[in-house]
Amino acid sequence: MGLLSHPDKKLEDHLKEVKEWGNFYKSINPQVLKEIDADIIDSYLLFHDMGKGTLYFQKYIRKEPVEEKLKSHAAISAMLFLYYHIQKGTVKEREEIIVSMAYAILKHHGDMESYSDIDNYLSNETNNGLLQQQYAAFDYQAMMDMGVRVGLEEEVLRKIFNGDAEEFLRTVSRFLKDRRYKIFQQKSQYRKMKTSNQGSFKEYYRLQLLYSILLDSDKSQVTIGTRKLAERAELYADVNGYIDKKDTTETALNVLRSQAFKEVESNIDLDKDIFTLTLPTGMGKTLNSFNFAFKLREKLFQEKGIPYRIIYVLPFMSIIDQNARVIEDVLEKSGQKVTSRVLCKHHHLTEITWKTDENTLLNNANAEILLEGWNSEVIITTFQQFFSTLFGHKNSIQRKFNKMCHSIVIIDEIQALPVKYYNFAGKMLSEFTTALDSKVIAMTATQPRIFPQEIAKSLCDYKKYYRQLFRTVIYNELDKPRTIEEFVEEIVVEEDRSYLFILNTIESAKLMYTLLKNKYNEVPITYLSTLIPPKERLVRIDEIKKKKYRIVVSTQLVEAGVDIDFQVVYRDLAPLPSLFQSAGRGNREGGELKGEIHLIKLKGGNGYYANMVYREAKTDVDVTERILSNYKVLEEPDFMAVIEAYFEKISDDTVKSQDISKYLLEGASNKRFYGEKESAQLNQGILPLNYFELIEPESEKYPVFIELDGDAADLWQEYIQILKEKEEPWEHKRKLKAIQREMAEYVVDVRAFTRAKYNKPQKGENELYYYVSYSELDKYYDETTGYGVESSVYYY
Repeated sequence: MGLLSHPDKKLEDHLKEVKEWGNFYKSINPQVLKEIDADIIDSYLLFHDMGKGTLYFQKYIRKEPVEEKLKSHAAISAMLFLYYHIQKGTVKEREEIIVSMAYAILKHHGDMESYSDIDNYLSNETNNGLLQQQYAAFDYQAMMDMGVRVGLEEEVLRKIFNGDAEEFLRTVSRFLKDRRYKIFQQKSQYRKMKTSNQGSFKEYYRLQLLYSILLDSDKSQVTIGTRKLAERAELYADVNGYIDKKDTTETALNVLRSQAFKEVESNIDLDKDIFTLTLPTGMGKTLNSFNFAFKLREKLFQEKGIPYRIIYVLPFMSIIDQNARVIEDVLEKSGQKVTSRVLCKHHHLTEITWKTDENTLLNNANAEILLEGWNSEVIITTFQQFFSTLFGHKNSIQRKFNKMCHSIVIIDEIQALPVKYYNFAGKMLSEFTTALDSKVIAMTATQPRIFPQEIAKSLCDYKKYYRQLFRTVIYNELDKPRTIEEFVEEIVVEEDRSYLFILNTIESAKLMYTLLKNKYNEVPITYLSTLIPPKERLVRIDEIKKKKYRIVVSTQLVEAGVDIDFQVVYRDLAPLPSLFQSAGRGNREGGELKGEIHLIKLKGGNGYYANMVYREAKTDVDVTERILSNYKVLEEPDFMAVIEAYFEKISDDTVKSQDISKYLLEGASNKRFYGEKESAQLNQGILPLNYFELIEPESEKYPVFIELDGDAADLWQEYIQILKEKEEPWEHKRKLKAIQREMAEYVVDVRAFTRAKYNKPQKGENELYYYVSYSELDKYYDETTGYGVESSVYYY
C-alpha cells in the first residue's frame, strides 16, 4: 500500500481528507480565519502527519518492532512545516501565524503547555539528534511525489526533501534562535517601561482556533468519514408563539414578565457584543434570553449570511436537563424537527447518542465525535465545559473550540463564577467576542461587575421590575448568632405555612433536620443534600414541587435553578448573591401573602458554619454582613440597591484582590497554558491557565456507588463485567464511559472529611467507585439523609 497513516489507510489519502475536513470547518467560520491565505491553511493541514512517512513509523504501523521515540511524528512534522515556509519565504510576512501552526502540529497528539515550547524545541540536543535520525529515515522521492499529489509546491518540496539533514536542522534552528532573541528584546522593553505584556488577545484565540480545527479535522476524518453528519442544520423557533399558547392567567407577575419580554426583544443591537440581562428571580429569564438570542441570530444571518450557533451555559449539571426540555419543547411547538444537529446537551455524563435526520440513533464512536465536537445549532452545557474550553489546554476538550466561533453565548447565573476570576473572565469574554466574531449574553438576578459598563449593553431597565415586586421581605437576624439547637428550640412552625431551611454544610443540615423532625413529628418533612444519590434527589425535588412537604431542610443545592416555592425561608449566612438566590425560593409566583426570608447566623463546635464552607470567600461574607448591618428589614424593591453596593465594594481591588485575574491575563497573553502549580511564579506576575479552576481537584472527593434498587444492582454487575473484558482499548473505554453515565444516578461524591467521619465502604483494585451493596445499605446509608452512618464497627 506504500506509505500508511493508519493500518487501513494510505498516508496520502489521510492528509488529503484532513485538508478537506479542515477547509470544511474553516468554511463554517468564514470571518475568523479570512486573514490567512488558503495555501497556508492547506499546507498546515497537509503537514500535520508528514512525519508518519519515516521508516520508523511505517514499521510501527505494520506492527514491526521499533523504538518508541523513533516512531513519534508530531515534532518532525512541525519542523518540516516550518522548513517548508522558510524555504518558500512566506514565514517573513506571516511569522506568528506559521509558528502558531507549527506549535499546534507539535502538540496535536497531546495537550498544549507553553507556546515558547516551539521556540525552544531545537535548543535541546536530544531533540536535535532525534530529528536528524528521523529526517534521514524518509524516502525523499516518495515524500516529494506524495507532496506534489496532495497540492504542495514541487520546487519547495525539492529543497526540504533534498536529503541534507544538517541543512534542515541548521536552517530551522537559526530561524528559531533569531526569533528567541527578538522575543527577549521585546520582553526587556516591557520590563524597562514597567508595562504589562498584555496587548490584544487575538493571537491567543487564533492559536486556540488553529489547534482546534486540526484536532477536529484529524479525529473527524478517522472516525466520522462523511461530512454530511457534521453539516449545519436549519433552525427555527417561535418563542412568542410558544408563550402565547401557554395557559397563563393575567397575574401581576405575568404582566411584568410580558413587559420584560418585549423590552428585551426591542434592544437588539448588532453593533454590541456583550449584553447583560438582569431580572428578579421567577421572571422567565430562560425563555427571554433564548428568544433574544434567536432574534439576534436571525438579524445576524440577514446581515452576514452566517448562521450563529447558540450556546447556553449553566453553572450546574443538575439543571441542564430541565432547561433542555424547555428549549426542546419550544422548538418542537415551533414546528422544528429536533435532531442532534439541531440541539444537544453536553456535560461529562451526557449519554453518547446522536439522532440523525433519518431518526437513526448513533451510539458509537461517530456519536462521541459529533457530540463532544458540538456539531449542533443549539448546545446546552455547563460552566465547566465552556470555560475549560475557552481557557483550556487539553487535547480532548479543545477539539470543540472551533464551534465557539460565530456563536451567541448565553451565560446563566454568571455571578456563580468565583469573584477572584471576575476581571479575568470579563476581559477574556470581551476579547473572545472580538476575536471569534461572537456575542455574549450575561444573565443573572444579581448582576456582578464583570464587564465595564461602557462595553456591555443592558437589555432592560431591571430596577423598574424590582420596584414593582412585593413578593418577599428579608428579615435580618444576623446580629443574633445561635447554635442549631437554640434556633430549633425558638422556631415556631405555623399551620398552613411552608418552610424551607437552607444551610451551609451537610452536617448542619442533618442536625437541623433531625431536631425539626423530632419537634414536629406530625408535619411532613424532607431533606436534601448532595449525599443523596441524584435519582432519589430528583424524586424528592419533584415531590417538593407538588407540595408534599411543609418543611424542607436543604444544603445550598436548591439555591439556583431548582424551581421550588415556599412561604418562609431561613438561610444561614452566605455571600450576598447566594442569599438573594435563596430569597428567590420564597413566594416565587407572587401570592397574596408576602414570603418571609430570615437571614440567620448559625454556629457549631468549630465556629460559624459560614466560615467553614466559605473559607476562600471570607471577604465576601464580611462585606455582606457590613452592608446588611444597615437593614433590619429589606423589601424586594430595595434588593437591587443593596446588591449593587455589594458588588461595588467587592470589585474594589483593595477589598477583594484581583491579582489572580491579573496574573491569569498575563498567562493568556503569553500563551502559557499549563504549568505545575508548585513551581508557578506568582511573583513574576504570571499564571498558567490551568490555575483557572471552577471545581475542587478530584483528589479531594471519593465517588461512592450506592445500590439503591434492582436497576442499580444490574448496572453494578454490568460494570464489573466490563472491567473483566479483554478487548480493543477504544471499545473498552467507550463501554466504560457509557455505563458510568447510567451509574451516575446512584453515585455521590464524598469529601475526605466526610469519608473520615463515617463507615468506609470498600473498593476493588480496578474499580473507580467505593461500593455500597443493597444488602449492606444500613451500614453506610440512611434512607432519609443519604450516605453516612456513624459507627466504628465497619471502619476499614
